[in-house]
Amino acid sequence: MDYEWVNFDQGKTIEQKGTEGGKVIRDEENTWGARISLEGKGDIAPFSITLGIYGLMFHTKFISTLEQGQECFNLYKQKIEAVLIHYEVAKEKRDESWNKRHDELVEEILQV
Repeated sequence: MDYEWVNFDQGKTIEQKGTEGGKVIRDEENTWGARISLEGKGDIAPFSITLGIYGLMFHTKFISTLEQGQECFNLYKQKIEAVLIHYEVAKEKRDESWNKRHDELVEEILQV
């Protein structure tokens, strides 16, 4: 499968107020069910990333620099894709080892 990332809402959210009170710098959606946003000058931190895998999780990370934010943004995209790929396994084949790996993949996202 092709896990394509596209600008969320055709880029209309860029420069708009984000969920953390700052201006959105990057906002991308994965065509298979995830979104990640980077914003600057928020209420709590200089930069923040919010991400979600639809129907599974939502997470926010606070960051000090734009460079770190861009690096984390790109790393989150890779980690999210790993989770989405994991869901390609048919439901009837998802056993205990599938669940264990699922939890590990989600934990990897939280550790970025």
